[in-house]
Amino acid sequence: MKNYILLIITILSLVIVFSCNKKRISENPETKEMEEYIRNAQDKRAQFTFAQYDELLQVLSDSNIIVLPINEFKDSINDNKVMVGLRHDIDCHPYKALELARMEQKYGMRSSYYVLSTANYYGKFIKNGINRFQCMDTIYKQISALGCEIGIHNDLLVVMIKHGLDPLNFSKDENKYFNSIGIDINGSVAHGSDLASKTIPNFKIFSEYADSSYVHYMGKAYKIGEYSMLDYGYGYEANFVNHNKEYSDSGGDWLEEGGLNQVIDELKNSKAGARITILAHPVWWGKKAE
Repeated sequence: MKNYILLIITILSLVIVFSCNKKRISENPETKEMEEYIRNAQDKRAQFTFAQYDELLQVLSDSNIIVLPINEFKDSINDNKVMVGLRHDIDCHPYKALELARMEQKYGMRSSYYVLSTANYYGKFIKNGINRFQCMDTIYKQISALGCEIGIHNDLLVVMIKHGLDPLNFSKDENKYFNSIGIDINGSVAHGSDLASKTIPNFKIFSEYADSSYVHYMGKAYKIGEYSMLDYGYGYEANFVNHNKEYSDSGGDWLEEGGLNQVIDELKNSKAGARITILAHPVWWGKKAE
């Protein structure tokens, strides 16, 4: 019996220790708590140093290159310059996003940052919508105050299928929320969620890109393609802005065989009239130098 009791106590102790170590965000987190939570979970995923991002910015600061956020890049034409639309899908790390925006400001640059409503920093989904974490307002506003565009990283399939919410009403409510904190939303870009990889790209929810009236998942059919991007409150989809070259660090690696060094070399040798988009995910940056 004594050994049995000791076994029970040991198991309970392990459960308590595991529960304490598996830290979760509270229902209404404060700014400090949220940052600690995100950094503990995400900082270790960085693949590139900030020094490398600074090197990229130095190249982009060349007088022959014009860097713009996507909402301006899409309508800007200059055959005498290399035009670059600089974009960041915030995904899971808004604090790294703010750090990148501050680095860009030092070079007089502005870019676009797309907020993901299904990320754990954004808020908590409830029966009829979402309770947004107010502690994040200051992060969005600080990025916006640096002259950057705030857009939406469209994950409406998850909003509709997983959380059972009307995607059109959700988007309208999201735009109202950002307007209430002084930020105007103009564009979106599709998030490549696990659900999207199993069904359709998120941008196909819009009538402009839908090639079907329904998306099917787990035996159920969900209506798509009824409303345009404008109905949803968006003026553009970043994947479809006019460009002839794209660089992306998706997955923590560049598609170019030579990686970031090749990207930098190609940018240095770009010719006037080129239209280039660059996608840098904040979570991949800020690796500690070894």
